[in-house]
Amino acid sequence: MAGRIRGKVWLVAMAGTCLLAPAILAATLPAKEVVPAATAVPAMTPELEEEIVRGGQAGFVATEFAYALGPDAKDSTACPAGMTGGARALIEGLRKRPEGQRREGETPQAFERRLSQTINTAPDGRNLCLNPEAGLPDPNWRMVTGSNIKVGGIDLDEGGKPAGSCGQKDFPGTDGKPGVDNQFYRVVGCMTGFQSSGAANGFQTEMLTGSWGILIALGKVDSLTNDPDIEVTISANADPVQLSADRKPLAFATYAVDRDPRYRAVTRGRIVGGVLTIDPADVRLHNVVNGAYTDRVLRDARLRLVVNPDGSLEGHLAGFTPVDAMYDVQFGARSARTAKGDLAPERARLNTSMGRAGALGYSCHGAYHALRQAADGHPDATGRCTSISTQYRIRLIPAFVVQTQTQSINAPLAVR
Repeated sequence: MAGRIRGKVWLVAMAGTCLLAPAILAATLPAKEVVPAATAVPAMTPELEEEIVRGGQAGFVATEFAYALGPDAKDSTACPAGMTGGARALIEGLRKRPEGQRREGETPQAFERRLSQTINTAPDGRNLCLNPEAGLPDPNWRMVTGSNIKVGGIDLDEGGKPAGSCGQKDFPGTDGKPGVDNQFYRVVGCMTGFQSSGAANGFQTEMLTGSWGILIALGKVDSLTNDPDIEVTISANADPVQLSADRKPLAFATYAVDRDPRYRAVTRGRIVGGVLTIDPADVRLHNVVNGAYTDRVLRDARLRLVVNPDGSLEGHLAGFTPVDAMYDVQFGARSARTAKGDLAPERARLNTSMGRAGALGYSCHGAYHALRQAADGHPDATGRCTSISTQYRIRLIPAFVVQTQTQSINAPLAVR
């Protein structure tokens, strides 16, 4: 279904149950972390609420989506041991050894390629990006260890049974409250690629170019200010985000939910003082980067979204990502698929994995073992945690959300 998104430009909505709402032109998320209000937020006008909530239903499409992380290392005490060395540090270390010297007749390009292949090859000959468990932890990896580092996100244990802990220490929130579960930040907070000027949090670009999207539909809604019991559906979008001529998400667009039930989570929620929260639910979303298709998975996911006066929602979507799924979606592309759903060719998965490592400043096996070390959810029979707490910042605008398949005039051109 994700492949179907690419070919769509204009949308003709077909008849279907509308989970709804007209959109107001979206503002861009500020660069700094959004802090949802701890108390009641200003209410929207009754007229606008009547436009958004029709027949007890309302719908929204994501226009901003990124990891919720802590402060940059240079602006805090997050990384007292310095920054992660990654692939570059391993190559520099290799250059000091006999096997890391340039051979007679070897071109500079061939020399650099051999060094890269050497540091990414396990003792048994397997590639470490596709088989990270075959390597040892990277001694150049640095975790966030500083004290009192405030991060964005949700307390995933609040109001329900925790998914399990392996003794990891939570962070204080940017709103001053303790207990934010964000161990993914502990893993990546000392990496150059995950600083505010880095490139690792740029997967949103593919969302706005039509590769994937996120929808939230509300049912049985009486009020967007206070409502003790509503139905909340979080789903992958089957249609591209509709943009204006200046590349801004359009108001009043219509979107269909992904027809694959794996990409649809239904749970109960509530709105208190203009803040939407939900009961834990397992969420699965599409992720597409440079034509490689993987899944963003959150177990026991929670939402905390402020309902803004202009009808938009903003806040956090968070949960526990299985370690193997997080490795595949962010570091090594072991399970990357083609648009048709087939496993991508090994060469493509290998080039994607090694290219990411070199560009973002990490080693594949280092990332894998760091994720294992920081995992804090869903312990297995041995007591070892198998998932890692992950927080996302998200902003959505109202939209018409339908359950039936939409039809694009460019459907014959769609990638399948």
